[in-house]
Amino acid sequence: MAFEKFNSIVALVIWFHPSQKEVHALSLYKDNFEHVIIVDNSDTDNSRLCADIANAHYIPLCANKGIAAALNIGCNKALQLGAEWVLTMDQDSLWNQHSVQQYIDEAAQYPDFEKVGIFAPFHDCDGHPEVHKTLGRFEQKKIIMCSGNLLRLKAWQEVNGFREDFFIDNVDDEICCHLRQEGWQIVRTNKILLTHSLGNGVQIVKIIHHPYTSHTAWRYFYIARNMRWMAQLYPDMAKYYKKYLRKELKRLCLYDWDDKCNKIKNYIRGMYAGRCKPKQVL
Repeated sequence: MAFEKFNSIVALVIWFHPSQKEVHALSLYKDNFEHVIIVDNSDTDNSRLCADIANAHYIPLCANKGIAAALNIGCNKALQLGAEWVLTMDQDSLWNQHSVQQYIDEAAQYPDFEKVGIFAPFHDCDGHPEVHKTLGRFEQKKIIMCSGNLLRLKAWQEVNGFREDFFIDNVDDEICCHLRQEGWQIVRTNKILLTHSLGNGVQIVKIIHHPYTSHTAWRYFYIARNMRWMAQLYPDMAKYYKKYLRKELKRLCLYDWDDKCNKIKNYIRGMYAGRCKPKQVL
């Protein structure tokens, strides 16, 4: 019943310098789908890693085109394969056993199914999966992380896909806000759990017992610029992004000691670059 309601679903995963660890993550859900699309943002061809995956469609970009461009390439390939939905996956997100089938079955039970542009699972990012058990079955969200999403391709087409000028950060936030602007719902299925890795180096701040995610220096340009862009593009979210912009700078100054000067420099560059309002995608 669930697959009939969703019609055709393909899995889409974005790779970046993958290893056997990412192949293992893919193995946890590949058999649930007729087709698995792998878009590789690495500067090398890694087709050997998926040579034994019969249902894989491997697309090497041989350069880092950004997460948004890779997602759009994958979604276009999904349309060519006749899909109406894609499961968008980060390379290191991990499903529990049987979770994908349960996820699809659960999402199919949502009362306003036809109004949903994105279904999402509950993301366990900090090792506290028990939280999701205390929540209601479904929850409408303003923004949601991209990994593990069931994305309706009709909705994706209506908003002209993911914004490639964002390149990496807030790509998932932007499409959620744009979809809501067009009347689509973003729904989290709180009973379905996905274990998700947030970044390159999670540092635990002992004083406040709070996880802090440290990124490479170049990425802080996009973090700052894109948050300023989001505040301008979506006025209803401006307060949220302005507050987060200040909070991230404070955390960077207080807690990140690895290449701190370059990170702060790139962050300030991003804030300056974000002053100019980006083009509105209609």
